[in-house]
This record gives sequence, C-alpha cells and structure tokens, in this order.
Amino acid sequence: MTTRPATKEERQLALLWLAAAASALALRPLWLAMTPLLRPCVFRSLTGFPCPTCGTTRAATAILDGNLIAAFTANPIAAAAGLLFVVGAPVATLWAVAQWPVPVLPTPLPMWVRIGAVVLIAANWLYVITTL
Repeated sequence: MTTRPATKEERQLALLWLAAAASALALRPLWLAMTPLLRPCVFRSLTGFPCPTCGTTRAATAILDGNLIAAFTANPIAAAAGLLFVVGAPVATLWAVAQWPVPVLPTPLPMWVRIGAVVLIAANWLYVITTL
C-alpha cells in the first residue's frame, strides 16, 4: 500500500473530528433527553418495513449508555459507525499530530470492495427487517 504525508487540512480535520466526538460524549445527557422527541421512521410508517437505518437512534443511545451489545443488536452497521466515530477520533488525531504517513486509497475502489459494501448493507438491512 502506498502512503503519503498528511496535509495541513487533514491534520485540522482530525482535530475537528476529535472535537466533534468529545462534544457528542459531553452532550450525552442532552442527546438522551432529545431521543423521545424524534419523529418515527417515515419509510417504516409508509411501507410497514424498517429502512436500512432503522435502529440507528437506539444504537447511538446504547453506545452513549455504554451498552455495546444492545447497540449491535439494534443495528450492527450503525453501531460500528458510531464506535468508529468515537474511537477513531483520538486515533486520527494522534496519527495526524505524529505526522505518520497516510495510506492512499485507490480511486475508484476495486469492484470487490464496492460489491462487498453493497452486500454488507443488504445483509444488515435483512437483519434489521427480521429482528424488528
């Protein structure tokens, strides 16, 4: 895999990511208080089937409560994304501040990666449909 040095903008983005993740954790009581006020899923209201993102709110609140099992039960991809957001922020900041090389991803991504992503999203949606 090829690498390159991090740019100034990427270092700034890493710090912004850290600030956003820290703010999300600091505002935990507000997020938990606001959750009951959210509107129900429009897709589910219209079709009767859960959308691919159904369970994301429950996954996020479970992560904020520290209940990872409940988060992954609600929506596995949303839980993984939430964990990546929280855990990835300090890692990205450390990476940028230490000026470690940044991996270069091929563009476009290889076909097997794109197909794998679609299959993963479809499998997650099937899981959400069968468990809700």
